[in-house]
Amino acid sequence: MSEARVDDADADHPRSREFAERVRSRHRELGHTDRQLEGVALVTHLTRLVARLVQDFESSVHRPLGMTWAGFRIMNTLWVFGGLEQREIARISGTTRASVSSALNTLEERGLVERRRERDDRRVVRVSLTPEGLTMLHKAIDGQTGREHAWMAVLEDEEISQLVALLGKMVNQEHPA
Repeated sequence: MSEARVDDADADHPRSREFAERVRSRHRELGHTDRQLEGVALVTHLTRLVARLVQDFESSVHRPLGMTWAGFRIMNTLWVFGGLEQREIARISGTTRASVSSALNTLEERGLVERRRERDDRRVVRVSLTPEGLTMLHKAIDGQTGREHAWMAVLEDEEISQLVALLGKMVNQEHPA
């Protein structure tokens, strides 16, 4: 049985399926309002979904290509924005600077990215994809797009559009107070 199938079987376990409701129940005991309980349920579902997605993408797409999720996110960021300063990659990709540095070392050793110091300011390091990196990224994007489509199969087109709009509204807000 593949790693992804084991993870999916775990997700089907009754305790996994009732987790969000149990979290909500515990928060209800603390006296949280209905709106707070809905927020708890939302964050619980989002957190669990992200963990499952990352685990699935990494085991079924990225690891077979010899990549990691962090490496994919960095390469995808470089593909979208072109060459970037190393410190910007961390901010845009939502990855820590230490993780970016470590992943870049691996990606550079494999010839997938290259780092260059700026002529005018030698402290600035600009990173870009190599042609080999772009080829590898396209393979990863193809595989991941297939997995994304499989995950979304439980939703109708209108539901997908609504979810994208709502999550976009949340993720693009200024830092909440």
